[in-house]
Amino acid sequence: MTAHAASCPATKGLISQGQVVMATNPTLPPLQYVTVDGRITGMRMQLGDELARRLCLRPVVLSTSFAQLTLGLLEKRWDIINTGMFYTPQRAKLMHMIPYEIQAISVSLNEDAALHLSRIEDLSGMSVGVEMGGIEERHAREADDALRAAGRPGLEIKTFQNVGIAFAGLRARQVTAVLSIDAVARRNAEQGGVRPVLTGLYPTPVALALRDPDLARQVAAVLEDMRKDGTLEHLMAPYGVMPFPGHITVSGMPDPAKAR
Repeated sequence: MTAHAASCPATKGLISQGQVVMATNPTLPPLQYVTVDGRITGMRMQLGDELARRLCLRPVVLSTSFAQLTLGLLEKRWDIINTGMFYTPQRAKLMHMIPYEIQAISVSLNEDAALHLSRIEDLSGMSVGVEMGGIEERHAREADDALRAAGRPGLEIKTFQNVGIAFAGLRARQVTAVLSIDAVARRNAEQGGVRPVLTGLYPTPVALALRDPDLARQVAAVLEDMRKDGTLEHLMAPYGVMPFPGHITVSGMPDPAKAR
């Protein structure tokens, strides 16, 4: 017990000593989701457990809406956002972000759809389902703007509370297509009724987000060790996810006044 304690790093910046509180929006199976018996699980929860183990901390996972994640972090309700948040310069002004994963977007259709797509703009004049407020919605709206600027019919973009509901809408033929991250599209295809027809679109870094700079540096160092020893790749490979290429470090230096 003494040897184990001596090997544990001193962890600064936690809202409660001895544990690391991670918030997630568990609506993206297989990456983060709630099982039928109420457990939050998935690849990112495995990642969080390994981070906590290497920091000698007890992992605590809280479920919340995506809209509450950033506010809760800044209000010190949790230590880390672990929900597959896409990195953006705007978010990096509010939080310390650690890109560790690359995610891309798929376009899925019903299994029996006869459409042949080579790009999102081929859905001109059709309905597209997206999770509200996500990067998929942003890219759908960019495609819609491009179509309308070219004098073509735009996309009829329908937003859903989460991507699971969007796929339910696709299966019910409420929309022609759904935009989601690749791993989620594959999972839904395995469940039947839908299929991804475009994959690997708009590859973008995914990051953990933290309020405290000391904790962010420690977490980044652990993730870099996991990258070097192959743990990240081993953890992500079954899900078809790629680790962030190159050195993992903290990105973004928020105004201290905003981080209090």
